[in-house]
Amino acid sequence: MRWLLLIAALSTGLAGQALADTLESVVARAQAMAVDRRFDGLVAAVHQSTVSAETSGRVAAVFVDVGDVVPAGTVILSLVGKEQRETLNQAEAALAEALAQREGLAREFQRLTELTARKLGSRAELDRSRAAFDAAKARVAGAEAALKRAREQVGYTDLRAPYAGTVSARHVEVGEAVQPGTPLLTGFDPKAMRVLVDLPQTLAATLRGGGQARVLLDGQAVAPAKFLLHPTADSRTSTIRARLDMPEGTPGLYPGQFVPVVVSLGETERLMIPERALVRRSEMIGIYVLREGRPELRQLRLGHRLGETVEVLSGLAPGERVALDPVAADRLLVRELRGGEGHDGR
Repeated sequence: MRWLLLIAALSTGLAGQALADTLESVVARAQAMAVDRRFDGLVAAVHQSTVSAETSGRVAAVFVDVGDVVPAGTVILSLVGKEQRETLNQAEAALAEALAQREGLAREFQRLTELTARKLGSRAELDRSRAAFDAAKARVAGAEAALKRAREQVGYTDLRAPYAGTVSARHVEVGEAVQPGTPLLTGFDPKAMRVLVDLPQTLAATLRGGGQARVLLDGQAVAPAKFLLHPTADSRTSTIRARLDMPEGTPGLYPGQFVPVVVSLGETERLMIPERALVRRSEMIGIYVLREGRPELRQLRLGHRLGETVEVLSGLAPGERVALDPVAADRLLVRELRGGEGHDGR
């Protein structure tokens, strides 16, 4: 009877060892990985501005709306310019009058100059003519300046896009009266974007020493075209602002958006295992470790996840072999336990 029990036990052990050998497994090894910290960065446009009225008037037409892409120099809004055109007509008439007066006084001054040279005119009369001619020239200069201002005011009734961009806000409607300085439309250039992030002072010192900062977009780390760390700190938050100018034309960015910013602080050794090897039972997370060919359930404390792998903080040592198929390992363990219970009952 004892020989039968011994043969059964050996058979069960050999079968369990054979099944354990078929389990897919991997040896846990420490890997050199980057030490990163993540922060929320705010996207802002490099070129963003609000077009304001430079003359008074009433809105006659708005040719663009929010979301429209506008080429540089395009007329985006028009004001009723009746008053400005009347002022322009008056300035043109004033200039014509000043020119005519200057022409007449110029001829008079020339005539008196010739008479005085022939001793036929008085010096006092010549001086009065010279003063009148100088005043006429001053009036012409003033009329020309007034005409230039009037033309500018007429030009201000048609507002043009200062650069190519996208309209982000509309502040007025047709028929509204505006004054100089009234905001009309806001736009930005979507090709030039930057990310602003506030970093702890200690982290800022690391970046000054050669650390790296990247922006995560759709899971991909994008390096900035230019990195700038402000020279002053915010005394209220003990942070220093960093500015990351993104490469021109980076897709998926718009002002006001929050994006992750990853700051690399160097490298450290981390014990990583495939996430598919994990066993989850209620609040317990563990793995099956193969010891002497047999699975052993081990509880773990996990850290960061990176792709399809996960960091192990405690519960596993480098060099131990981990079963990649926890279901098969669990079946093998149950089979061995049931086999042991059957022998004990005989």
